[in-house]
Amino acid sequence: MKHSRKLRQEFGISQPQARPGVTAGVDPETFARGFVRVLGSRFAVDLVEALSWWKPDVVLRESTEYGGYLAAEYLGIPHGALDIAPMAPYGARAVLDELNDQRAVLGLPGVADPLHPLRGFRASVVPEAFHPVEFRIAEGRHYRPPEPVAPEPLDAAVAELPADRPLVLASLGSNAGHLIGDGPSPLDAIIEALGQLPVTAVVALGVGQRPEQWQGPRADNVHLTSFVQQKTLLAATDVFISHCGFNGTCEALTAGVPMIGIPLFAEQPANAARIEQLGAGVRLNVEDLTVDSLSSTLQTVLADATFSARAKGIQRQTLALPPTERLIYDLEKIAS
Repeated sequence: MKHSRKLRQEFGISQPQARPGVTAGVDPETFARGFVRVLGSRFAVDLVEALSWWKPDVVLRESTEYGGYLAAEYLGIPHGALDIAPMAPYGARAVLDELNDQRAVLGLPGVADPLHPLRGFRASVVPEAFHPVEFRIAEGRHYRPPEPVAPEPLDAAVAELPADRPLVLASLGSNAGHLIGDGPSPLDAIIEALGQLPVTAVVALGVGQRPEQWQGPRADNVHLTSFVQQKTLLAATDVFISHCGFNGTCEALTAGVPMIGIPLFAEQPANAARIEQLGAGVRLNVEDLTVDSLSSTLQTVLADATFSARAKGIQRQTLALPPTERLIYDLEKIAS
């Protein structure tokens, strides 16, 4: 964390931060400058030195980490990517331009395809249908998300909530309170809207937000908690209100739960838009979030069975994928 903060300061790259009432998506130029130029070039230099004596058979990197790609290309080592952000702007012209600038620094020829860093091998934990058609590649492999060795049991207080109404889970991420900063929190509108509807709701406030110290609205049918065993609870949830981070999105798709996406920053707006395009939920921009707008949207998702059916269709596609352990076999093939 300290190292990445120093890099951001040195190269003038601001860290994405949610602001009350404002959705801050991924800007392709900022993505290209930060991930390809700054981090990519820095990591590539170190990795070329390390890989030269290590001599691995294959380099596997995260999809937003370009240093591993550049170093592997320079040394002629097969490479692949774990796709941790399928909706990042990999195909943007700014990314391609920056990519070729960094290739030129290493004496590598330019490429015409901005998806070239993924062409060696791309491993995803969502089915192919989640990827927009233009980003589906022959080198893509899809796996069922790994299951925890010991799934966390639900808190007793959550397990004992009334079961005579639909269950709605709401979470804007474990660090939502710190990321949103000062000013009204979207959680205020969420809790107030849930309190007016015939639902049972669980709202995860985030790290450092203790329910007994919560200064916002409260409702008898809304259970407030700092943390909830999200992946466990999603299996028993009717609608998930989320900021649409990739982990939460993936967990909801795997559980077959329709979503109301209230994205805050980074690739979250693109994830929410994709969920809406697939018919598995609705995107509600934080700029448009009010008690009335959320109440209306939630009632629509609960009343229209199509949202649940589409979500469960993606769940079936996910369940048909090979287990993550298959990744090792596939990596052995590209290494050989």
